[in-house]
Amino acid sequence: MNELGPLFHAHGGALERHELLDLGWTDGAIRRALRDGDIVRIRFGTYAHGPTWQHSTPVERHRVLTRAVLGKLGRHVYASHYSAAALLGIEVWDVDLSEVQVGRLDGRTDRVDAGVRYHCGAIDSASLVEIGGVLVVPPVRAAVETALGASLEAGAVAITSAMRDLGVSAGQLEDMLKSVRTWAGAVTAHRAAGLADARMESVGEVRSMCFFSTHAIPLPEPQHEIRDSTGRLVGRSDFWWELFHHVGEFDGLVKYGRLNPYDTDVGRVLVDEKRREDAIRGLDHGVSRWTWSDLEPRRSATTAARIKADLGRSRRIWRRIIDLGA
Repeated sequence: MNELGPLFHAHGGALERHELLDLGWTDGAIRRALRDGDIVRIRFGTYAHGPTWQHSTPVERHRVLTRAVLGKLGRHVYASHYSAAALLGIEVWDVDLSEVQVGRLDGRTDRVDAGVRYHCGAIDSASLVEIGGVLVVPPVRAAVETALGASLEAGAVAITSAMRDLGVSAGQLEDMLKSVRTWAGAVTAHRAAGLADARMESVGEVRSMCFFSTHAIPLPEPQHEIRDSTGRLVGRSDFWWELFHHVGEFDGLVKYGRLNPYDTDVGRVLVDEKRREDAIRGLDHGVSRWTWSDLEPRRSATTAARIKADLGRSRRIWRRIIDLGA
């Protein structure tokens, strides 16, 4: 049983019953492994390594499930929409992962069957890419298809990730959007693309940009370098409003986790953040901060009002500084 993890990993995370039998298992052994939690049934006749599955994220589980479905259905189908995005490594956020999304090359109609949603959208099979033996739509299509059926935020997250992590260009994105302009969800996808920016580094930053758009807050520049009068770099802000001389910072847990240069020393990164903010304020720039909870619907109006007030205050201060200098 200690070898189960590598065995399942070598097969894309899942094995079907007939594959286990071919490896020397018996139905009795499968039942015992299920009972003991060594394996779990993820769909009819398909199993995953129990401990790995238990500690996997929803997106990781969906990736395994998608591979299993494609492996069973063969090469007349391919991964599409957010299922393709998951396989490609595009960030998937706030999307219903209960169904595996596939496109079909056999010309048959759309349908939903056993947790699989089949699409018959026209595609040139030569444009499909292969990942681990399964066919997947190219990154730009995966991101746009995700945006077609998701919220503004989810679409902007996927498109931003495709641009930042997989090098999807503005030209590719524009061509893809033109090709789906008559599809359901095209308006939301086009708006999401307009808010996406490869410079944004996290889901929280993308959500913030969508929040600004929804609440009529002027759109800022992401990831701006703040320098003093000598040109010395003071810091890099999540957002910068040039007209207001104002900095915006999204404080997600990621800042104190994956991107924390001091690993588990949260205190040290907080001290550094405080010093950086003091230095920015010392340049007469205003600073606004917000968190995940501030973007939620029940608090979003209050957050928007606060940021607008901060922007107005910063602009008045900067105008007085200019007037005094004159």
